[in-house]
Order: sequence, then structure tokens, then C-alpha cells
Amino acid sequence: MKNKLFYLLFIIPLFSVFLIKFVSAHCPLCTIGAGALGAGAIWLGVSPVVVALFIGAFAMSIGMWFARIIKKKYIPFQNFLIVAIIFFTTVIPLILMPIFKALGPLYLSFIGDYGTTYVFNYSLASSFFGGLIVLSTPLISKAITKKRNNKTFPFQGTLLTLILLILVGILIQISLGGSGENQNTIPGSIELLPPEEFEKIIQNESVFLLNVHTPYYGKINRTDEIIEDWENLDKYMEKLPMDVSVPIAVYCRSGKMSADASKQLLEMGYQKIYELDGGMNAWEESGRKII
Repeated sequence: MKNKLFYLLFIIPLFSVFLIKFVSAHCPLCTIGAGALGAGAIWLGVSPVVVALFIGAFAMSIGMWFARIIKKKYIPFQNFLIVAIIFFTTVIPLILMPIFKALGPLYLSFIGDYGTTYVFNYSLASSFFGGLIVLSTPLISKAITKKRNNKTFPFQGTLLTLILLILVGILIQISLGGSGENQNTIPGSIELLPPEEFEKIIQNESVFLLNVHTPYYGKINRTDEIIEDWENLDKYMEKLPMDVSVPIAVYCRSGKMSADASKQLLEMGYQKIYELDGGMNAWEESGRKII
């Protein structure tokens, strides 16, 4: 069943590009190709940032295709407006969905005395980059044609678009660390642990231990950070790990605040969250100490 779905979503649409004799930039073939790449990326389990790249390319290709269909000019900047409306109405709703949304830290060293870290939507940026690739391929294609004395190779515009998208997608995936086979993708996962298992997890130095109880009630030994504003964790990115692949163990007094904080951390792009079931109350009841 999975193999059939893979061929339906990825292989068949991608290779159908080469079954049509006439091809021009931003025709239905580029749209099918970009859509097939996006479907294939989802199937292969790559980063949502890479998927967003293909979504942006798909949206831009649709916009430019429709702009070319309407020959008569009714309003000023008609083509630009058509492209912009179709691009944004396609990209924004999709990128805001949890499966495609990848938020993470963006550190700007030149703002403030010690720099400032912001919550940055990597998926949204990637989708714009995908759109830019599709937008620029006609210029690249023209430059290649000019260099070859006005000669083109078969499916030139389509091939350029797909090759650039694949290469950039591979570079993004590599830069994010891993081929995607063993990489947790957004929305990641939350694991609710009893005190004894939670204690084993936080003994690992690579796990970031976060206390989100408000107001301050106490802390578990080895706590890395205390944020007394559990409802607005995205305002404290500078206190959290820069690398969203770092596991975060989160707790509060009873488990209610940490449950909400865990969901926020996933939305911010962190891939693995461990939550203390029952909070510090359960920790103390199990015979463990609170500082």
C-alpha cells in the first residue's frame, strides 16, 4: 500500500513531466514537478523546512502559471498581484499547520550589548526561498540559452527548476543534520514520565532541564533554567537551547503548567520533550528532594 501511494504522489507525477512534447517555464509541468517533490519529501520524512521549500516553489509556479493565462490587463500590476495573492494564500495556511511549521531560534549578535535571540519561522523563510528559485529560473534559462547561441536542451526550464529545488533541499536537510531517516520532525513528541524515569533522563548531560512553575516554588537539582512565565516561552528563546534537536525535560509543581509548556516547545521547533508526570508534587512523594 505504501509503495503504491509513493508512486501515486511522487514517482508518477514527477516523470509525467517528461511525457509532454512542449514545455515552457512555469507551465503545468513545473507545477506538477514542484508538487511531486513536496509529496515525495513528506513521504521520505525529511525536515518540514525542506517540505516548505517545495511548497513555496509550488505556490509560486501556480501563481505565475495563472498570471500568464489571463492575457487581458484589467488593473495595474495585474500579474504581480495575481502571483502574490496565489502565493500567499497557498503558502501561509500550509506553513502555519503544525506538520509544516518549524520554529527555532535566530540569534542576532549585533542587536543589544550581547545580541538578541528571536523566534524564527524556518519553514516560512524556506517557502519564500523556494518561490524565489522558481521566479529566477527563467532568467537562468535565458542566460544558458544565450551562452549556447540561442539553443536550448529538452525540458530546459522544467529541469532547471527541479534540479535547483532538489539541490537546495539536500543542502537544507544536510545543514539541519541527518538524512531524515532517523530525524524527528515537527511536531516532534512529548513523553510523559514518572519520577523514576524522569530522574534517569535528566542524568544525561545533553538533556536540558527546564522549570516552568509560576511563581517560584523550588527546583530539582541540576535544573538548567527557570522561566516564571510558562504562558510565553517564545519570549525567552535566549534562555533555551539554540539547537532545537536538544531534548528538553520540563516540569512544574503539579504538571499542568509543564503540559502547556511542552506543547509550546513543540510549536517552537524543539523535537523531543520529556515531561514530569505529576510535577514536583509527585517527585517529592516518591522520596526525592526539591531544592
